[in-house]
Amino acid sequence: MKKWDIQERRELFNRRIFSIDDLRCYHPEKDVTHDFYVLNNPDWINIVVLTHDESLVLVKQHRLGTDEITIETVAGLMNDEELPEISAQRELLEETGFQAGKMILMKKLSANPAIMSNHIYFYLALNSRKIADQSLDMAEDIDVITVSQHEALEMISEGTINHTIIVTALSLFFLSPYSHIPSEKLRELYSCSHSG
Repeated sequence: MKKWDIQERRELFNRRIFSIDDLRCYHPEKDVTHDFYVLNNPDWINIVVLTHDESLVLVKQHRLGTDEITIETVAGLMNDEELPEISAQRELLEETGFQAGKMILMKKLSANPAIMSNHIYFYLALNSRKIADQSLDMAEDIDVITVSQHEALEMISEGTINHTIIVTALSLFFLSPYSHIPSEKLRELYSCSHSG
């Protein structure tokens, strides 16, 4: 399979957290020229936070895309030239006041390769403890909650947690050796999801 040849790239829109490019592309095998649009974002980090007693630290915030208050894992944008683990540690402390005893990269995934250029780094923050107050940006309003692993699984099953990136983050955690959710419970969750 041959890749599209990008003949021209034109920026259509630019704001702090993303820009949009118009790509004029040619496909050599199909002899077709077509326009595509790419959303350029900084890379993101997403952190599943596990406390010293193996509870999960989650955050609640109002998301304007769907106009809902959502329950999520800690997340944020990476700053320019910032290493992913440093971003994860910074966001964890800023959003929750927690600090990880150990930070483990679970996975690096493409956000949406069809139209987005960035990646998401999924981290697991082990043995996390609260050491400070939140240090939020002006536009952030975040409540911190702590739930058991079973409660988080129920929230996914019931649809209380319905953000695809958060479900991915928690699924990576539940499939890891650090989760104490039995595999039968995970099979039950996914079979229920498929039948619904």
